[in-house]
Amino acid sequence: MAAAEFPLFSSLHPVYRIIFRWALIGVLTLVAFWDSLASVLEESYSGSLIGYVLAIPWLALLAAQGVARRRSGELPIHDRQTDFIVGFMGLVLALLIKGVLVGRYADQYHLIRLDLLAMWLFVVSSAVVLFGLRPVSRFALVWLLLLTVFPLAFRIIVITLGGTRYAAAAVMVVMAAGATALAVGRTRRRGLIGAAGTVVVGMGIVLVMYVYFPTAPVMAYTQIPPLLATALVAEAMYLYSRRGTAKTPMDRPINPLSAKTILLAVTMVTAFAVALSLISLPRSTAPPVLRDNALEFGTPLIAPPGWQTTNVTEYDFVKRFFGRTSTLIRQRLLAEEGNPAWDKLSRPRTVIVDSVTTLRPVAFSVYPDNVIYNMTATRTSNGRKIDLGNDVVGEIFTVVDDTLLVTWTKLTWTWRNKSSAQRVTLLTVDNHDADAPFPEPEDALIDNLNTLFTVLIRGNSVVDNNNPNFKDAGMLTVLGRELVAAQLEPARQAS
Repeated sequence: MAAAEFPLFSSLHPVYRIIFRWALIGVLTLVAFWDSLASVLEESYSGSLIGYVLAIPWLALLAAQGVARRRSGELPIHDRQTDFIVGFMGLVLALLIKGVLVGRYADQYHLIRLDLLAMWLFVVSSAVVLFGLRPVSRFALVWLLLLTVFPLAFRIIVITLGGTRYAAAAVMVVMAAGATALAVGRTRRRGLIGAAGTVVVGMGIVLVMYVYFPTAPVMAYTQIPPLLATALVAEAMYLYSRRGTAKTPMDRPINPLSAKTILLAVTMVTAFAVALSLISLPRSTAPPVLRDNALEFGTPLIAPPGWQTTNVTEYDFVKRFFGRTSTLIRQRLLAEEGNPAWDKLSRPRTVIVDSVTTLRPVAFSVYPDNVIYNMTATRTSNGRKIDLGNDVVGEIFTVVDDTLLVTWTKLTWTWRNKSSAQRVTLLTVDNHDADAPFPEPEDALIDNLNTLFTVLIRGNSVVDNNNPNFKDAGMLTVLGRELVAAQLEPARQAS
């Protein structure tokens, strides 16, 4: 059944009708993904790499403007039935991603941000329904650029390059070069010149910021160089190409819109936007974080009475995840005496203590503690909250390694001082021998992505331990309380 254009807009100039449809898509995207966008803003201003997402729509807009100026004639074939079918399928997929997959990856929500992939699908599908498949497909490369709001690839590349704000800025400059090439690429030569110019100007801006503003926020490095570089280069090339002629932008006739019937389209897109807005994002179940300005981080934890530190190792790879000033210190604690409640032969138990310190507390939400361990062949239980005294609440898990055939018990908590945060992880193994295997800290982000694909195909059951046996819960609870007291009491007395 055909649907008519809104009578109020049917006689308007095509420019205003285009503005109306894009404004509708923008408003409905805000309605459908308000929580996601608010989360992006909150993380961005907290120092997370996700702030780069805010620059992508502007780069895509510049690229789209250049592609639109090169619009060529097209066949007068406008099959609205095909538009509705393709758009409907895309909207259903967006609904499934936000409603099913986001919840399936709740523990990695801040890392992979599948809701942003759903948002991209919603925008593309809405454009297909409101404008038609043929006009939308003409901007295929622009949509591909806009797809970079899905942050997983960006995070991997930046972490591989060192994880610094300068690495993030460099990646964004390369993305801006692609946007400039699309905007000015009337010929391949002009596209290459625009991309090269953007890289040179952008990296020059990064160098200036490195010299004069080395401590500027991460978001400044991911916003200023790419946006300023692509704007300067695109404007310079536009003015050069129009030298001696009028400089009026978009000085060409606007063709009538292909999709003339949108009443049904508006109804469909609005219904999906409302449905998407009703789906809640995963909420953190982590225990509350104690804040005590008397705490001091960056050194090995003080061993409590009855325990001695037998080995200390520091790892540098965490700087790629948590910032260049972050630290990961591993301590091996050995009980001075055996306890028959902890070992039937009364052998002194060994506990591994890993403490990660960062100036970006938000990074602990983005990178869960299992990011620094290879968990590709393990199954983890749900957490159980443990009161560790002094207003510190920890969470205990069991981790079954199906390759080594051992079970680890893990107790973790996070606390903060005035400027930084620390995540402490205690690990025991059910093999009490001196050479028992413990998980080694390593940059396991890429390896753990294999687990994400497995979960996508087979569900959470392959990584969940549904029948946990917290064998060392008693020992870890006692040691955790003693460790917390050993750090807080001297710090509070000294302050």
